[in-house]
Amino acid sequence: MAKEVVFALNLAFALALFALAASATGWVARAPRIHRAAAAILAASWLALTAGLGLFWVRLGRPPLSNQYESLLALLWFVAPLALYFYRGSRRPEVPAAGALLSVLFFGGAALLDSTVRPLMPALRSNWLIIHVVSSMAAYAAFALAAAAAAWGLFRKEALEEDETELRLVKAGFAFLTLGIATGSVWAESAWGAYWSWDPKETWSLLTWLAYAAALHLRRSGWRGKKFALMLLACFALVMFTYFGVNFLLGGLHSYG
Repeated sequence: MAKEVVFALNLAFALALFALAASATGWVARAPRIHRAAAAILAASWLALTAGLGLFWVRLGRPPLSNQYESLLALLWFVAPLALYFYRGSRRPEVPAAGALLSVLFFGGAALLDSTVRPLMPALRSNWLIIHVVSSMAAYAAFALAAAAAAWGLFRKEALEEDETELRLVKAGFAFLTLGIATGSVWAESAWGAYWSWDPKETWSLLTWLAYAAALHLRRSGWRGKKFALMLLACFALVMFTYFGVNFLLGGLHSYG
């Protein structure tokens, strides 16, 4: 990987660490100004990540979306904007804090993955690559933030009833996941000759979609507070298995991503 790409990604990671530290300081000092500073640092981290991904794209001559490492960077790219957007609407300081924490964790996870650049596989040479992978990673980012906010609510019991932000994040993630599954199905027909083949990734993506559909239905039926928070954590466990577990344990047609 080119030095300038590595520098930009390392800078983004360092800024995410600073944002997380600032958020923690804000909670200890009970200082709203520090929370706002943490949000600004998180925004700077996103700009550095954007620069790194842009340089990576130029170097590769294709979108950096072809394997687990590259798709995780794409997931990361959505975390900060979603966190900052919902922070602006809710003014809940735990939202950018969750964004910073998730950014640090996902950067750490990316560092453990194989970042070797390889030629694009024939099945991935499609115009559907960007919209399918990007919509799926946007969904996972929204679900991750919803789960982090739910976990915070469980930790601070007085925050459990303030779950409108989590609900909006889940709705956004559900819409993106629906788009990801739909575009993936169309792409599968052109690449493999069938819209659906019950590949492990397809199956677990469908299970994840059904789980979040159930969560939204139960929320409308009155599940709030602790019940809804626990449901979101259980759903996110499905997301993590779909994204990581299937690749490492089950393989299949999607074993490259």
